[in-house]
Amino acid sequence: MGDTATGLDITQVLGQIRLPERTFRLCLRPDLRAEWERAERVHREAGLKNPDSLSGVSPEVRKAAREAERLRAEMEQHTISIRLRALPHRQFSDLIAKHPPRKEKGEQGFNTDTFGVALLAACAVDPAMTEEQAGQLVDSITQGQWDDLASTLWDLNKGSVDVPFSPSVSATLHSTRQR
Repeated sequence: MGDTATGLDITQVLGQIRLPERTFRLCLRPDLRAEWERAERVHREAGLKNPDSLSGVSPEVRKAAREAERLRAEMEQHTISIRLRALPHRQFSDLIAKHPPRKEKGEQGFNTDTFGVALLAACAVDPAMTEEQAGQLVDSITQGQWDDLASTLWDLNKGSVDVPFSPSVSATLHSTRQR
């Protein structure tokens, strides 16, 4: 029998629950960033040397822009998306319990060396990975990349889930209704 105030049946509610998902973009060629920065600097400097070109943009500026864009596109080609799915509450708390904090390191809540890798393996949907594979991935990326990925995993599992709102999308839709 459903809730008389809402007409909901808890069995129906439970059958509709889906866990939140996020996509994490990981660049496999961050080494190209230095080359892109150099090309972008050359572009900026070329623009300063030719601010009043009659054609609008000098050949040097166009060449530098093409090089910067080529490098950006190459980095994009070497960027993968990892689809992550949150764990249900009990599975998350059980995972934390499997990685108890080390008192000698002053940790609180969980072992900071092992929990993140286990969480990545548990949440990775595509590509799926074992804990060993997740550890190899973490050991192959920069600390900054790992910090971003770990933060995404934490927020996915511990953050709130509200219905999103985009002011720019709303403004676009509102302006098209008036036409």
